[in-house]
Amino acid sequence: MNRIVKVSRLHLNKWDTFVLVPVIILGIVMVVSIIIALAIQRSMGLEPSSPEYIEGARWNQSIMWALPGFLVYYGVQAVATTYPFGLALGATRRDFILGTFLANALQSAYVAALMLVLLGLEIVTGHWFFGVYVLDVNLVGAGNPFVLGAAAFVGTLFCLTVGGVFGAVWVRFGPKGPAVMGLAIGLALALALLIIAPRLGEIFAAMTGGILALGAAVATAIALVGTWFAMRRASVR
Repeated sequence: MNRIVKVSRLHLNKWDTFVLVPVIILGIVMVVSIIIALAIQRSMGLEPSSPEYIEGARWNQSIMWALPGFLVYYGVQAVATTYPFGLALGATRRDFILGTFLANALQSAYVAALMLVLLGLEIVTGHWFFGVYVLDVNLVGAGNPFVLGAAAFVGTLFCLTVGGVFGAVWVRFGPKGPAVMGLAIGLALALALLIIAPRLGEIFAAMTGGILALGAAVATAIALVGTWFAMRRASVR
């Protein structure tokens, strides 16, 4: 257990990436969202308090696309660049994977807490004083902190773990490994989409937040197992 904690602490040494980058990304999203919201209000002559404006504004999906790219990258480098140092601390491959997962869980909790704080500020300030809906949106519970917190935690952990498995495949097989795996996953998803295409409307209609969370949790578990299999015989680069 001590070695697992040491690996987690090794990841958490990157305070600038761990703490500051999510804040910067969310800050940029806020600024861009405010600019877009003001442009919409002026061009369409809508009042921020009007039901029509609120209904449309609550479909803002910028928060969904803001962090995943960084989180997947962070997951990749957490495995690919820290692996030699983890083993140098005396950690086994199992310890390294579990320690990395623990660090990812802490990162996920931090991002979730950050979003909850921003949601509180958004509501208290009357949606950033300009009727801007960034976190109080339908995608993450329309102001429900429990839904937002759960979605942020599960989504962040999913992105980090998926990035981790790509990093593990790179460590094990070199640069071609992630490319081949990415192509294989893309092909599998395309075939799955082709199979379910006739019932796609029904599937989307039946989709709930709980089902999405369960799917993300299952995918996270699969990625974690994949990381373990890739790292079992990975050499130190």
